[in-house]
Amino acid sequence: MYKITFISLIALATATAVAAKNWEDWSGPMNLESLPGSSSSVNTPAVDGCASQSQDQLTIIFNSNRGGNQDLYMATRSSTSEGFGAPVRLPAPVNMSSNEACPTIATGNRLYFSSDREDPAYDMYVTKRGPNGWSTPLNLGTNINRPGWLDESATFYEDDGHQGMLFSSRSPAGDEGKIYSSIDGGPRALVAGGPHSSASDNRPSVTRDGLTIFFDSTRTGTLGGPDLFYATRSSTSEPFGSAIHLQGLSSPAFDARAVISKDGSFLTFSSARAGSESPAPDIWFATRDKIRGN
Repeated sequence: MYKITFISLIALATATAVAAKNWEDWSGPMNLESLPGSSSSVNTPAVDGCASQSQDQLTIIFNSNRGGNQDLYMATRSSTSEGFGAPVRLPAPVNMSSNEACPTIATGNRLYFSSDREDPAYDMYVTKRGPNGWSTPLNLGTNINRPGWLDESATFYEDDGHQGMLFSSRSPAGDEGKIYSSIDGGPRALVAGGPHSSASDNRPSVTRDGLTIFFDSTRTGTLGGPDLFYATRSSTSEPFGSAIHLQGLSSPAFDARAVISKDGSFLTFSSARAGSESPAPDIWFATRDKIRGN
Protein backbone atom coordinates (compact mmCIF):
# COMPACT_ATOMS: atom_id res chain seq x y z
CA MET A 1 0.00 0.00 0.00
CA TYR A 2 2.83 2.39 0.86
CA LYS A 3 4.58 1.72 -2.46
CA ILE A 4 1.44 2.45 -4.50
CA THR A 5 0.79 5.68 -2.63
CA PHE A 6 4.41 6.79 -3.02
CA ILE A 7 4.43 6.08 -6.75
CA SER A 8 1.16 7.94 -7.16
CA LEU A 9 2.60 10.98 -5.40
CA ILE A 10 5.66 10.93 -7.69
CA ALA A 11 3.42 10.71 -10.77
CA LEU A 12 1.35 13.69 -9.62
CA ALA A 13 4.44 15.76 -8.89
CA THR A 14 5.88 14.87 -12.30
CA ALA A 15 2.64 15.82 -14.05
CA THR A 16 2.68 19.21 -12.33
CA ALA A 17 6.28 19.84 -13.30
CA VAL A 18 5.70 18.84 -16.92
CA ALA A 19 2.60 21.04 -17.18
CA ALA A 20 4.55 24.02 -15.83
CA LYS A 21 7.47 23.43 -18.23
CA ASN A 22 5.20 23.42 -21.28
CA TRP A 23 4.18 27.04 -20.80
CA GLU A 24 5.71 30.43 -20.20
CA ASP A 25 4.47 32.35 -17.15
CA TRP A 26 1.09 34.06 -17.28
CA SER A 27 1.03 37.68 -18.37
CA GLY A 28 -0.02 40.29 -15.87
CA PRO A 29 -3.82 40.48 -15.42
CA MET A 30 -5.58 42.92 -17.76
CA ASN A 31 -9.10 44.26 -17.87
CA LEU A 32 -10.93 42.67 -20.82
CA GLU A 33 -11.74 46.12 -22.19
CA SER A 34 -8.01 46.75 -22.67
CA LEU A 35 -8.05 44.58 -25.81
CA PRO A 36 -7.78 46.68 -29.02
CA GLY A 37 -11.15 47.88 -30.28
CA SER A 38 -13.06 46.59 -27.27
CA SER A 39 -16.52 47.97 -26.57
CA SER A 40 -16.60 50.17 -23.47
CA SER A 41 -19.77 48.34 -22.41
CA VAL A 42 -18.13 44.92 -21.88
CA ASN A 43 -17.57 45.90 -18.25
CA THR A 44 -19.81 48.32 -16.38
CA PRO A 45 -20.14 49.62 -12.81
CA ALA A 46 -22.54 46.70 -12.26
CA VAL A 47 -21.48 43.09 -11.62
CA ASP A 48 -19.91 41.65 -14.78
CA GLY A 49 -18.29 38.25 -14.54
CA CYS A 50 -18.36 34.46 -14.49
CA ALA A 51 -17.52 34.59 -18.20
CA SER A 52 -17.18 31.54 -20.45
CA GLN A 53 -15.40 31.40 -23.81
CA SER A 54 -16.24 29.53 -27.00
CA GLN A 55 -13.60 27.08 -28.24
CA ASP A 56 -12.36 29.56 -30.87
CA GLN A 57 -12.21 32.35 -28.24
CA LEU A 58 -14.39 34.58 -30.43
CA THR A 59 -17.49 34.55 -28.18
CA ILE A 60 -17.94 35.12 -24.49
CA ILE A 61 -21.11 34.76 -22.44
CA PHE A 62 -21.21 36.18 -18.92
CA ASN A 63 -23.63 37.28 -16.23
CA SER A 64 -24.37 40.91 -15.34
CA ASN A 65 -26.93 42.75 -13.26
CA ARG A 66 -26.59 45.92 -15.36
CA GLY A 67 -30.29 45.64 -16.17
CA GLY A 68 -31.46 44.87 -12.64
CA ASN A 69 -31.62 41.07 -12.55
CA GLN A 70 -28.62 38.84 -13.06
CA ASP A 71 -28.91 38.03 -16.77
CA LEU A 72 -26.69 36.40 -19.39
CA TYR A 73 -25.01 38.56 -22.05
CA MET A 74 -23.05 37.58 -25.16
CA ALA A 75 -20.24 39.49 -26.89
CA THR A 76 -18.30 38.50 -29.99
CA ARG A 77 -15.18 39.47 -31.91
CA SER A 78 -13.78 38.61 -35.35
CA SER A 79 -10.26 37.57 -34.27
CA THR A 80 -8.35 36.78 -31.08
CA SER A 81 -6.20 39.90 -31.56
CA GLU A 82 -9.25 42.16 -31.17
CA GLY A 83 -11.53 43.21 -28.34
CA PHE A 84 -15.12 42.08 -27.89
CA GLY A 85 -18.02 44.12 -29.24
CA ALA A 86 -21.01 45.44 -27.33
CA PRO A 87 -22.67 42.70 -25.25
CA VAL A 88 -26.21 41.63 -26.13
CA ARG A 89 -28.65 40.24 -23.57
CA LEU A 90 -29.68 36.69 -24.46
CA PRO A 91 -33.40 36.33 -25.24
CA ALA A 92 -36.04 34.10 -23.65
CA PRO A 93 -36.20 31.26 -22.86
CA VAL A 94 -32.62 31.66 -21.58
CA ASN A 95 -33.13 34.90 -19.66
CA MET A 96 -36.46 35.11 -17.90
CA SER A 97 -37.86 37.20 -15.04
CA SER A 98 -35.64 35.02 -12.81
CA ASN A 99 -31.89 35.41 -12.28
CA GLU A 100 -29.42 33.62 -14.55
CA ALA A 101 -25.70 33.26 -13.82
CA CYS A 102 -22.37 31.51 -14.40
CA PRO A 103 -22.79 30.29 -18.00
CA THR A 104 -20.64 27.68 -19.72
CA ILE A 105 -20.37 27.50 -23.51
CA ALA A 106 -20.11 23.82 -24.45
CA THR A 107 -19.77 21.79 -27.64
CA GLY A 108 -22.79 21.17 -29.84
CA ASN A 109 -24.13 24.73 -29.44
CA ARG A 110 -25.04 23.97 -25.85
CA LEU A 111 -25.09 26.50 -23.03
CA TYR A 112 -25.10 25.53 -19.36
CA PHE A 113 -26.08 28.06 -16.72
CA SER A 114 -27.53 28.48 -13.24
CA SER A 115 -30.94 29.99 -12.49
CA ASP A 116 -33.28 30.51 -9.55
CA ARG A 117 -36.37 29.98 -11.74
CA GLU A 118 -37.29 26.79 -9.86
CA ASP A 119 -35.00 26.64 -6.82
CA PRO A 120 -34.28 29.98 -5.07
CA ALA A 121 -30.78 28.66 -4.35
CA TYR A 122 -30.09 28.14 -8.12
CA ASP A 123 -30.10 24.91 -10.17
CA MET A 124 -28.12 24.23 -13.31
CA TYR A 125 -29.76 24.03 -16.74
CA VAL A 126 -28.77 23.33 -20.33
CA THR A 127 -30.13 24.87 -23.52
CA LYS A 128 -29.13 24.41 -27.16
CA ARG A 129 -28.93 27.03 -29.87
CA GLY A 130 -30.54 26.04 -33.17
CA PRO A 131 -31.79 27.72 -36.35
CA ASN A 132 -34.89 28.93 -34.52
CA GLY A 133 -33.12 30.20 -31.43
CA TRP A 134 -32.51 28.71 -28.01
CA SER A 135 -34.33 25.58 -26.82
CA THR A 136 -36.30 25.49 -23.58
CA PRO A 137 -33.69 25.05 -20.81
CA LEU A 138 -33.68 21.63 -19.16
CA ASN A 139 -32.95 21.16 -15.46
CA LEU A 140 -29.93 18.85 -15.06
CA GLY A 141 -31.79 16.81 -12.46
CA THR A 142 -31.09 15.42 -9.02
CA ASN A 143 -27.79 13.72 -9.90
CA ILE A 144 -26.34 17.21 -10.33
CA ASN A 145 -28.63 19.69 -8.59
CA ARG A 146 -29.25 19.53 -4.87
CA PRO A 147 -32.39 21.26 -3.53
CA GLY A 148 -31.55 24.35 -1.52
CA TRP A 149 -27.93 24.44 -2.74
CA LEU A 150 -26.32 26.82 -5.23
CA ASP A 151 -25.07 24.62 -8.09
CA GLU A 152 -22.97 26.36 -10.74
CA SER A 153 -20.03 26.54 -13.13
CA ALA A 154 -20.22 23.37 -15.19
CA THR A 155 -17.00 22.39 -16.99
CA PHE A 156 -16.34 19.33 -19.15
CA TYR A 157 -13.66 16.95 -20.36
CA GLU A 158 -13.68 13.82 -22.53
CA ASP A 159 -12.10 10.60 -21.31
CA ASP A 160 -12.10 7.34 -23.27
CA GLY A 161 -15.62 7.79 -24.62
CA HIS A 162 -17.03 9.19 -21.39
CA GLN A 163 -17.88 12.78 -20.52
CA GLY A 164 -16.66 14.11 -17.22
CA MET A 165 -18.36 17.13 -15.69
CA LEU A 166 -17.05 19.20 -12.80
CA PHE A 167 -19.04 21.87 -10.95
CA SER A 168 -19.31 23.52 -7.56
CA SER A 169 -22.07 23.49 -5.00
CA ARG A 170 -22.63 25.39 -1.78
CA SER A 171 -25.44 26.00 0.66
CA PRO A 172 -26.88 29.49 1.23
CA ALA A 173 -27.14 28.49 4.89
CA GLY A 174 -23.39 29.00 5.23
CA ASP A 175 -21.85 25.65 4.27
CA GLU A 176 -18.59 26.11 2.39
CA GLY A 177 -18.45 25.43 -1.34
CA LYS A 178 -17.11 22.14 -2.68
CA ILE A 179 -16.19 20.90 -6.15
CA TYR A 180 -17.95 17.80 -7.47
CA SER A 181 -17.67 15.52 -10.48
CA SER A 182 -20.22 13.58 -12.48
CA ILE A 183 -19.42 11.01 -15.17
CA ASP A 184 -21.93 10.76 -18.04
CA GLY A 185 -24.55 12.53 -15.93
CA GLY A 186 -24.24 10.09 -13.04
CA PRO A 187 -24.42 10.93 -9.33
CA ARG A 188 -22.21 13.71 -8.00
CA ALA A 189 -19.03 12.83 -6.10
CA LEU A 190 -16.55 15.08 -4.31
CA VAL A 191 -13.40 15.79 -6.32
CA ALA A 192 -10.40 14.37 -4.50
CA GLY A 193 -7.03 15.99 -3.97
CA GLY A 194 -5.91 19.60 -4.05
CA PRO A 195 -9.22 21.22 -5.04
CA HIS A 196 -10.78 19.93 -1.81
CA SER A 197 -10.07 21.79 1.43
CA SER A 198 -11.73 22.83 4.68
CA ALA A 199 -12.30 26.28 3.14
CA SER A 200 -14.65 27.27 0.32
CA ASP A 201 -13.60 25.90 -3.11
CA ASN A 202 -15.71 26.94 -6.07
CA ARG A 203 -16.25 27.53 -9.78
CA PRO A 204 -13.94 25.01 -11.50
CA SER A 205 -12.68 25.07 -15.08
CA VAL A 206 -10.95 21.97 -16.44
CA THR A 207 -8.72 21.48 -19.47
CA ARG A 208 -10.13 19.33 -22.26
CA ASP A 209 -8.00 16.33 -21.19
CA GLY A 210 -9.29 16.58 -17.62
CA LEU A 211 -5.77 16.81 -16.18
CA THR A 212 -5.64 20.45 -15.01
CA ILE A 213 -8.29 22.23 -12.97
CA PHE A 214 -8.53 25.96 -12.23
CA PHE A 215 -10.76 27.16 -9.39
CA ASP A 216 -11.11 29.83 -6.70
CA SER A 217 -10.70 29.24 -2.99
CA THR A 218 -10.71 31.02 0.36
CA ARG A 219 -8.16 28.61 1.84
CA THR A 220 -5.30 29.79 4.06
CA GLY A 221 -2.66 31.83 2.24
CA THR A 222 -4.85 33.91 -0.04
CA LEU A 223 -4.14 37.58 -0.64
CA GLY A 224 -7.61 38.55 0.55
CA GLY A 225 -9.75 35.87 -0.96
CA PRO A 226 -11.15 34.22 -2.77
CA ASP A 227 -8.00 33.77 -4.90
CA LEU A 228 -7.23 31.74 -8.01
CA PHE A 229 -5.63 28.28 -7.82
CA TYR A 230 -4.91 25.32 -10.06
CA ALA A 231 -4.02 21.65 -9.65
CA THR A 232 -2.94 18.84 -11.97
CA ARG A 233 -3.15 15.07 -12.10
CA SER A 234 -1.44 12.37 -14.18
CA SER A 235 -4.67 10.69 -15.29
CA THR A 236 -8.41 11.14 -14.84
CA SER A 237 -8.48 8.07 -12.58
CA GLU A 238 -6.12 9.76 -10.09
CA PRO A 239 -6.87 12.49 -7.55
CA PHE A 240 -5.56 15.97 -8.29
CA GLY A 241 -2.24 16.98 -6.77
CA SER A 242 -1.69 19.85 -4.37
CA ALA A 243 -3.39 23.15 -5.16
CA ILE A 244 -1.01 25.80 -6.49
CA HIS A 245 -1.76 29.43 -5.71
CA LEU A 246 -1.85 31.69 -8.79
CA GLN A 247 -0.45 34.61 -6.82
CA GLY A 248 0.48 36.59 -9.93
CA LEU A 249 -3.15 36.57 -11.09
CA SER A 250 -4.79 37.00 -7.67
CA SER A 251 -5.27 40.20 -5.69
CA PRO A 252 -6.43 41.35 -2.23
CA ALA A 253 -9.91 41.77 -3.76
CA PHE A 254 -12.45 39.21 -4.99
CA ASP A 255 -10.95 36.92 -7.70
CA ALA A 256 -13.05 34.02 -8.98
CA ARG A 257 -14.02 31.67 -11.80
CA ALA A 258 -10.85 31.34 -13.82
CA VAL A 259 -11.87 29.79 -17.16
CA ILE A 260 -9.13 28.30 -19.36
CA SER A 261 -9.39 28.36 -23.15
CA LYS A 262 -9.38 25.16 -25.20
CA ASP A 263 -5.75 25.71 -26.27
CA GLY A 264 -4.65 26.68 -22.76
CA SER A 265 -3.33 30.12 -23.70
CA PHE A 266 -6.13 32.45 -22.56
CA LEU A 267 -7.65 32.70 -19.09
CA THR A 268 -10.62 34.86 -18.16
CA PHE A 269 -11.71 35.50 -14.58
CA SER A 270 -13.83 37.81 -12.43
CA SER A 271 -12.11 40.36 -10.23
CA ALA A 272 -13.00 43.38 -8.14
CA ARG A 273 -9.37 44.57 -8.03
CA ALA A 274 -8.18 48.12 -8.60
CA GLY A 275 -8.75 49.02 -12.23
CA SER A 276 -12.30 47.68 -12.28
CA GLU A 277 -15.06 50.17 -13.04
CA SER A 278 -16.49 49.96 -9.52
CA PRO A 279 -16.18 47.83 -6.37
CA ALA A 280 -18.25 45.22 -8.26
CA PRO A 281 -16.32 42.60 -10.27
CA ASP A 282 -15.26 43.11 -13.88
CA ILE A 283 -14.05 40.53 -16.43
CA TRP A 284 -10.25 40.30 -16.54
CA PHE A 285 -7.88 38.09 -18.51
CA ALA A 286 -4.31 36.80 -18.78
CA THR A 287 -2.40 35.05 -21.56
CA ARG A 288 0.57 32.73 -21.83
CA ASP A 289 2.67 31.25 -24.63
CA LYS A 290 3.79 27.70 -25.29
CA ILE A 291 7.47 27.17 -24.74
CA ARG A 292 9.04 26.67 -28.17
CA GLY A 293 9.65 23.03 -28.93
CA ASN A 294 6.92 21.71 -26.57
